[in-house]
Amino acid sequence: MSVPANPNSSCAGRRVRPGMSRASSIIIPATGLRIHRSSTNLPRNYTLGSEPTLPPSRSALDSDDDDDDENEASDRTPLLGGASFRRRGRIKRGRKLVKSWFARLDYEVWKRVIKCSLAYWVGSLATFVPAVSAFLGKYDGKHMVATCAVYFHPARSAGSMHEATIFALAAFLYSTIVSVGSMGVSLLFYRLKLIQLGHAIVLIVFCAGGLGLIGYTKIAMSSPTVSVACSLASISIITILTKEGSVQSGDFTMGKIYQVSTIVIMSIVISNFLAFTLWPTSAIGELRQLMIRSTDSFSAMLTIITRSFLNGSEDELLGERFKSATANHRTVFTSLIKNLKEAKYEHYLRGTEQEYKVEKQLIDCMQRLAQHIGGLRSAASTQFTLLATAQEHQANAKSDGTNEGIPMSPPEDTTDGPQLFTPPDHDGAAIPPPISEVASIAGSDTTAPEEDPAAPIRIFDQFIFHLGPPMKSLAYTLKLILDDLSFISGKTYRLQVNREFRGSLGQAIALYSERRIEALNTLYKSKAVTKERPMAEAADVEEIAASCGYFSYCLLYFAEEMLVYLSLLEELEDLQTRKTRSWEWAKFWKSKKSRKTTEEENLAPTNGASNTGDFTLKRTKTIPNVAPEVGVPFTYKVWKALSLFRRRNVRFSIKVGVGAAIYALPAFIPQTRPIYSHWRGEWGLVSYMIVMSMTLGQTNNSGKARVLGTLAGTVLALFAWLVFSPNPYTLSLFGWLVSIPCFWIILTWKQATFGRFILLTYNLSVLYAYSLATSSAEGGDDDDDEGGTSPIITEIALHRSVAVTAGVLWGVFINIAIWPTSARNQLRNGLGVLWLRMALIWRHDPLLSLLEPATTAPTNTYHQNRPNQNKYMDITEEHALQSALLRLGRLTASAPHEFRLKGPFPEKDYKDLIMASQAMLDAFHGMAVMIAKDPCANRREAEILAHTRREREDLCARISHLFYVLAGSIKLGFPLPASLPKTDRARDRLLASLFEFRKRVRGTEGDSDEDFALIYAYALVTGRISEGLLDAVATVERLYGVLEEEMLVI
Repeated sequence: MSVPANPNSSCAGRRVRPGMSRASSIIIPATGLRIHRSSTNLPRNYTLGSEPTLPPSRSALDSDDDDDDENEASDRTPLLGGASFRRRGRIKRGRKLVKSWFARLDYEVWKRVIKCSLAYWVGSLATFVPAVSAFLGKYDGKHMVATCAVYFHPARSAGSMHEATIFALAAFLYSTIVSVGSMGVSLLFYRLKLIQLGHAIVLIVFCAGGLGLIGYTKIAMSSPTVSVACSLASISIITILTKEGSVQSGDFTMGKIYQVSTIVIMSIVISNFLAFTLWPTSAIGELRQLMIRSTDSFSAMLTIITRSFLNGSEDELLGERFKSATANHRTVFTSLIKNLKEAKYEHYLRGTEQEYKVEKQLIDCMQRLAQHIGGLRSAASTQFTLLATAQEHQANAKSDGTNEGIPMSPPEDTTDGPQLFTPPDHDGAAIPPPISEVASIAGSDTTAPEEDPAAPIRIFDQFIFHLGPPMKSLAYTLKLILDDLSFISGKTYRLQVNREFRGSLGQAIALYSERRIEALNTLYKSKAVTKERPMAEAADVEEIAASCGYFSYCLLYFAEEMLVYLSLLEELEDLQTRKTRSWEWAKFWKSKKSRKTTEEENLAPTNGASNTGDFTLKRTKTIPNVAPEVGVPFTYKVWKALSLFRRRNVRFSIKVGVGAAIYALPAFIPQTRPIYSHWRGEWGLVSYMIVMSMTLGQTNNSGKARVLGTLAGTVLALFAWLVFSPNPYTLSLFGWLVSIPCFWIILTWKQATFGRFILLTYNLSVLYAYSLATSSAEGGDDDDDEGGTSPIITEIALHRSVAVTAGVLWGVFINIAIWPTSARNQLRNGLGVLWLRMALIWRHDPLLSLLEPATTAPTNTYHQNRPNQNKYMDITEEHALQSALLRLGRLTASAPHEFRLKGPFPEKDYKDLIMASQAMLDAFHGMAVMIAKDPCANRREAEILAHTRREREDLCARISHLFYVLAGSIKLGFPLPASLPKTDRARDRLLASLFEFRKRVRGTEGDSDEDFALIYAYALVTGRISEGLLDAVATVERLYGVLEEEMLVI
């Protein structure tokens, strides 16, 4: 037994723990060679130690010397200085500043900026080059080519360009249908002498309906490329409906439609040409480059977590290196999902869709690896918390000069608080008494054994003594594999996998499993672990055992998942080597048949699918909460039928359509049409369509950026026209220079619309003015109100600024007046529903599904290779909850932009709630994975579950009740009650019961550490959930801690 460390030693925050004296073997993955740790053939770098500090390179030293030479005087330096010496010093300092500035440049970003600016410049030539301008016709809309280039820019990968082109062509087709349809209806009713009725139909069907459908598509698909296509379609439709004039006069002319179609196709061709010829990028190559970065992050996090766990110190986990690796992984994983979607279009176009399917499986596998890393981190955090508490109690005991009577749990009341919460009834059995009232586990001894505050520390040292060597060996093998997973640098980063890796990792896993089972079984059967202890101490010892055991399981699961990852990499390499191309997606006759077969297989009846317990959301033919014999009135049926219009997306599309029709109405009234045309109402309507967002905060935020961008663009346009007009060469060059910072803003800022509207306003002023002058001179549109052949730039800029501002203000008004959707209310209600659904998870003990596999229906597609799904995953749909939480997280960015009389929005508190909910959902997922590993309990597991059933149900009821109370508080905005159910005592009772069961079955037939894996995971998951609940309770108390008199008015 090791000697516990002195917490008052000079090494603050770190314990001096005995070394791992047991020998172990490691597997070298590149060769499969097994080497014993005592062998002289052990690699020199066999260590999980911190990265060594490299000595500075000679070039760095020389550079430093040069810098010093610049600042230090020599014997040749003038005593009082000199002009030439000072001048040389300034030149050197300036050169140094320039070098440092270039060193900080992100060349990849600037390559994309240059591509976009060149596309914009080429698009502007449609206005400045007479031949191209004449090709586009006599109308004055040539500047639209540059405008489309702002939206449809070439700073995309090949896959993203394919996707954007498909959506842009779809938008072009849709706008053509709407434009032709509106002119046809107007012509028909003009001939019937019912032109006013025709205008009404056009407003309702084509303006409100057509633009409303665009709004619905933008929100429903929520993709940047879809938003670009929606903007292009809006510009085309609004131009034909309200500006061109054929719809108002009852004519059917294809001239403007031809021009708009040519403009859209021209901008698509320009952007695609530059995207595929100038610094082309591949989403497949970027995806695989990000996979390398992700595995590097896995290697760093695995190494640091394992090393910290073995050392028993959290210092390194709190260091910058681990934080950097974690942040890098989060950034990379978000980009992985984006690039995977873009790579799909590249693969499908090349006919390599099988490679895409394997890459998708690889990303899913990497997500599971990240979740196992989270499990390792969770187990390590629990261990550090327990050790810190034990060291504190040990220090207190030594300072008092006695080891007696030191509780191992935090000093709290010995009761569970007032009975606001009533525990479930277990056939009349009472809940076990509080810990302080229990003398010992055995219950038969009259004298309680003496408490030992250092017991958890000694138990942990014993765990590390037995488990440390095999854990370190497996972690080292995994680190080598993660570091050596290589792609051949090139356009697509072709794979080059060492085929020895999978076999070597399989040997390492087998060796680790053998040593782990042997070590844990030896340890758990030892008297040091199972000797008689007080309940509080037994609970702490058992929690140490749970954290150590769970850490070893998570490390094993990570290694097993790495086997799957390596097999997928080998499969992907084989596909690349064979270069098979199928284009199966294009064989529509086959895809339809296979889809039908798949659907029939999915709809096949399964055994036991009829009983899902209380987790089933039942659909009845009666009114909810009303007696079944009560008849259903017709009004209720109508209310149910109108459920479609209660969906947020549908309401938003109706709101957008109604607002667009009202704004466009003056264009169809003869008395108001001149005013609409004079102030360029079509661009106000375009701004309205672009600024409209689902929530008030998003609309306010984007509207502010658009107004500021419009003002900046107006200033630049006035300067350009007054200084360079009417020279097309200087105007085009200045426009290119203006586009460079604007595209940098578009590509790097979160609020990209600011830079986009600077360019749009510049186009609508300078390029439009030049187009107006040339087209009017050639007999085109004669806009005398803005100068005609002699454009008045101040009038043009004023009209554009007023139009854009009016469109933004109209969007804000419509969003407030019609079905207002507040991001703050959505965030609060969403969190309430999220916690309510999380309460349903723990309404019943999830481990009961292991004893009742026949009653669990496979209603979830998650882990389809496992036939029996459990109640834990039935109604929760954990992945859906994760997606919902991501949407709630995005609301925290828009909620602060909503006007609030009560003061600033508490953004930090809501972000804390999101983080606490995410941590709890991660714990849910860890529990679900453990259950899915083996959905049916063996004999020993069934005995464990039966022995701890009462404690688990008590704990589940308390967790569920806390979720319900939190959901109700945040939904109503009311303070939490003063007394809430506590979970720490219930967990202690569960752990003590588990300790008692282990003591009872020690040495019996069939006793194995593997049987305790699930209950250990359960204990840690409930601990992490309890911590998350405490954090959420504290935050909700800060948000709604004051009961105001207004709340109590009935």
